[in-house]
Amino acid sequence: MIRNMGGLVGVCAILWLATPPALSAPGTITLQIDNDGMVSRDDDNYTAGAQLMWTRPTSPEHWSRHIAGGLPDGWLDQVDALSYHLSYRMYTPVEVARRDLIEDDRPYAGLVLGGLTLYGREPLPGAWQREEALQLDLGVVGPIAAADSVQREVHRFVESQRPRGWAHQLGNEPILNASYRRHWWHRQALGQLEIQHGPGVSASLGNLLVQAGAGYGLRLGEGLDNAMGWPSLGVEQGGYRQVSRSPGSGWHLFAALQGRYVAHNLLLDGNTVRDSHSVERREWVGDAVLGLALTWEKWEVSLAHVWRSKEFDEQQNSTVHGALSLSYRL
Repeated sequence: MIRNMGGLVGVCAILWLATPPALSAPGTITLQIDNDGMVSRDDDNYTAGAQLMWTRPTSPEHWSRHIAGGLPDGWLDQVDALSYHLSYRMYTPVEVARRDLIEDDRPYAGLVLGGLTLYGREPLPGAWQREEALQLDLGVVGPIAAADSVQREVHRFVESQRPRGWAHQLGNEPILNASYRRHWWHRQALGQLEIQHGPGVSASLGNLLVQAGAGYGLRLGEGLDNAMGWPSLGVEQGGYRQVSRSPGSGWHLFAALQGRYVAHNLLLDGNTVRDSHSVERREWVGDAVLGLALTWEKWEVSLAHVWRSKEFDEQQNSTVHGALSLSYRL
């Protein structure tokens, strides 16, 4: 009991340090819930997560512009918006009822992250637009996240099998990770609808994840200027949030395919400076996303289905989970 309380206190401390000074300024608040139970009966791999995000526009005098000014030419030449985010994520093997160490399945892990993302948009010739995001994450993985207590209570509430293997979870380790994403969107009319599509690239560096990827995305619907961006689809993919140009209504379908080369993933490779459970990570991973977003006045709700190829050699099945996101414009 004392250990669990200490873990919860640690989580609260991290969340407090990462919380923005005020949420009353103009911007958008987003709450996102991820769970594999939305699209699957399994309770394995990426099991569940939650994220709170506050996105706001920036002024020419904002301190974030000084950060962008210190970057190499061509990287975030301007900052249009920034967001603060807090996230909580949980990872488990397939057979959560087993007490013994399951050597051929992924480690148990609880992850807490808080961070900042800077966004930039720049119009390009020929109906193209470039969108960029530079993200910094700070956090911790391990028992301090109290994921064992959280999962046991949730399973007790829904009368599911009791997880018994958390004694083998990854040990406590601080997290520092940076990522950069760039997407090129081409916009055109498709009858009475609008369509945006184009390629994107991404890269991450830190003790949580080292990876580089490329993919292609698409948005199709009405009122795309009113949309509040892509949902955040895991620490590997991130997301793109935006402050809509004007209040209004609309809807759109979104889809994306991405391939990534993964050089390091702490959640599979194990702790950096201590012995822990690990598995044989696959270097090439593919992701697919399909979702629907509805926008009306100050609100937006989106639902996404996320599929991921096998991430380690002994993995039985690919990973699927759902992501439900609710945004409110202040």
